[in-house]
Amino acid sequence: MDIKKNLNDISKKLSNYNARLIPVIKNRTVEEVREVYDYGFREFGENRLEDYFLHSEHFTDAIFHFIAPLQSRKIKSIFENFEFIHTVSRFKEIDLISKLDIKRKVFLQVNIDKDQNKSGTDPDLIFEYFEYLKEHIDLPIGLMCIPNIKSDPKVVFSEMQNVNAELMKIYSDYTGELSMGMSHDYEIALDYGATIIRVGSKIFT
Repeated sequence: MDIKKNLNDISKKLSNYNARLIPVIKNRTVEEVREVYDYGFREFGENRLEDYFLHSEHFTDAIFHFIAPLQSRKIKSIFENFEFIHTVSRFKEIDLISKLDIKRKVFLQVNIDKDQNKSGTDPDLIFEYFEYLKEHIDLPIGLMCIPNIKSDPKVVFSEMQNVNAELMKIYSDYTGELSMGMSHDYEIALDYGATIIRVGSKIFT
């Protein structure tokens, strides 16, 4: 495992785009994360609260992104500890979040290819969700997606890019972040306007 070389390779590919890498550190040891931290990264993606508590104890100045499906009973704890939440996708979640006196940066997760096995908002309801978010919390800072492994990523990411562009025309204060692209498809996502890529295994191999 050559973490530094892997980060160099990804950073070179990123240099031509207006995007940033969020290293995903689920199930990684403190020593592995320290290599990424020492490289210069201060933002990390986590899938579990348990991993967050382990890692945040050692990297106290880091900012953490929650990138796993939300569980209603854990929403309060997630919002207390994470600065970015990428996976808001249900009206019920928005209702629970609206009761918290905590402001965080959230993404609306979109199930862009309507995969029954994945979380995310139905793409036909994106505008309805934006209005609901605006009314109950605030506009999200962007959209997030995880394509079905069998889908053509070019088609999926193109659809996300187009919908995001429409939203930016409608909402003048919408920042239009696009959180999409992981280890196997981040290079394609960059070509379709990704502003955040979430990469884990490509770093730690």
